[in-house]
Amino acid sequence: MKRALIVGCGYTGMHLAARLLEMDFRVVGTTRSGSRAAELESAGIEPLAGELSDKETLRRIDKLGPEVVAYFVPPQAQDDPLPMVLAATARAPVEAFVYASSTSVYGDRGGDWVDEMTMVRPETPEAEARQAAERQIVEATWSYQTRTRICRISGIYGPGRTLRRPLESGEYVLIEGHDTWVNRIHVDDLVSGLIAAWQRGGDGRVYNLVDAEPHRASEYANLAADLQGLARPQWIELSAAVERIGKEQLRRKLGSKRVRSRRLKDDLRVELQYPTYRDGLPAAVGREGQSRES
Repeated sequence: MKRALIVGCGYTGMHLAARLLEMDFRVVGTTRSGSRAAELESAGIEPLAGELSDKETLRRIDKLGPEVVAYFVPPQAQDDPLPMVLAATARAPVEAFVYASSTSVYGDRGGDWVDEMTMVRPETPEAEARQAAERQIVEATWSYQTRTRICRISGIYGPGRTLRRPLESGEYVLIEGHDTWVNRIHVDDLVSGLIAAWQRGGDGRVYNLVDAEPHRASEYANLAADLQGLARPQWIELSAAVERIGKEQLRRKLGSKRVRSRRLKDDLRVELQYPTYRDGLPAAVGREGQSRES
């Protein structure tokens, strides 16, 4: 039985784990929370509880010797565990170390198109940290001979992530004069992309995991509101947005780019189940409704 290690087993990690369990993997997921460990266990995932930087945690990772590693932990300001986990898996028979990065490394492009060949241009501390993590991944390809993949992801949605809560509370707002271009992917298609990156990806190669249609922020938010019987989000002025959501969050919200994912289709040969949000969002809302009824 093959072993998979999911580092940071949150929303996407849980969906990935479910697919790997269907493929008869032994799946181990890391968590720092005892209550979260119980949730993983109930889903058939073996919890590995503890701080990733702890020697005992790293020893257990080394002992596991996984064939597949999926790494979802965002870069940390201090004691970032990525280099430690790369070292702990260096002796394992790793078929792929899949690093979940972000399209934020491209920066704000004013709505222009970017693809995997576009030079990165991070503009926030978080994006700069992502770029630095990607460099560590590439270096591990050479120093440890680890078979790495870099997957740049944006706007994950699916059951449980349909903007319901921020729309209900009025937290989600749109900025007048700044209806930005955004990119999304349904979690089911994201999992297919991550698995394809493991199975058919190239060592040290970058893949944009987004769907086939960038769209305006208002288009997605308005459809999410309409499908769930909620009020459409409020438009506010830029000056009010600074006060309401803060400069850093506003800067991320104003970033505008259209991301191509040709390698997802051409190299990884993934046929999206939900090519656009217009396909995927109604399905996600419908599954949420079924869960509430059951």
